[in-house]
Amino acid sequence: MKCIKIGILILFCLGIVITSSAQGMNRSENPYYKPYFDSLKNMEWPYKLPILGKQVYKRGYDIPYAYGVSGIYFTQTQEITIQSILLGFNGSNMVDFSEFITFGPTIAATNAYTFRPDIWVLPFLNVYGMIGGGTTETNVSLLKPVGLQTDQHFKASSFGLGATLSGAVGPLWIAWDNNYNFVDVDVVVEPIPAFNSSLRVGHSILNPVNPEKALSVWAGVFFQNISNDTQGSISIKEIFPQLGEGILIDYMYEWANGLPPAQRIVANQIIGKIEDMSNEIDPGNANVDYLLDKKVTSPFNIILGAQYQFNKNIMLRSELGVFGKRSQFLLNLNYRFPGFIKNPNK
Repeated sequence: MKCIKIGILILFCLGIVITSSAQGMNRSENPYYKPYFDSLKNMEWPYKLPILGKQVYKRGYDIPYAYGVSGIYFTQTQEITIQSILLGFNGSNMVDFSEFITFGPTIAATNAYTFRPDIWVLPFLNVYGMIGGGTTETNVSLLKPVGLQTDQHFKASSFGLGATLSGAVGPLWIAWDNNYNFVDVDVVVEPIPAFNSSLRVGHSILNPVNPEKALSVWAGVFFQNISNDTQGSISIKEIFPQLGEGILIDYMYEWANGLPPAQRIVANQIIGKIEDMSNEIDPGNANVDYLLDKKVTSPFNIILGAQYQFNKNIMLRSELGVFGKRSQFLLNLNYRFPGFIKNPNK
């Protein structure tokens, strides 16, 4: 019980500290903006959300409308490290090939379109959901047993939940965002979970004529961690669309003969179908089953962004991810409105 009380006290204090500086400096002290912020103090806020919103306005701070919807375009390219691989053929038991297959850099590219509704529950706490779709492209470099590059293109859908905690120190605002996103790819058995976390520090520049218009700029750090295990099945035709020259087939059979019995059986089944393709024989419904243990090669990178607020309803945001072994670009159009539910006494 004592721990619970301490936790509630910490959350209460955090709310006071962050709410009192939710939009950075007390802009009502700036003579250009004083009439606007004085009007906020005198406004009777009629809506239930955000909680404590009325108190924040009474203190002369401006906060976003509680409800928002966003249309987002997001593209990302990053390097993936494959740590181990198990293979099977047409539903057979999978066996470990990690000691016998060597991968080079694997590059994963994503293009996604997302719909994101969100709510400011508290002046410093935003919660949101995500649902969308797009495409993925993976460039896999195989170094052993043969040198090979293959590009795989798939459709994907995604869904997730997240929350953002925001506050300010003097003229700078701080936002810490965390979300879990699940990506469902055609050839993967289960949706792939990814945890994304980002910390941004920025500053907002108000329009001297109309304080509802503002330009915000920021820099920060982005972190991503994806599920280590990915299981799926893919057609041999898609993996090796042009592989099958006689000399190469002989070399692969020679490599397979040096494998342990369990790996040799699976390898010979796969190579046999590749040989069929080289002889212009349809391999039929030949699929390679796989289980990959992988990780993001460089989980951290730098993000730089800007947002222009046309008014309290419409914002346009852009963000670029640089450095590390990941690059990103995001474009977000956000529409906000004050709410649906009013306090009964208003």
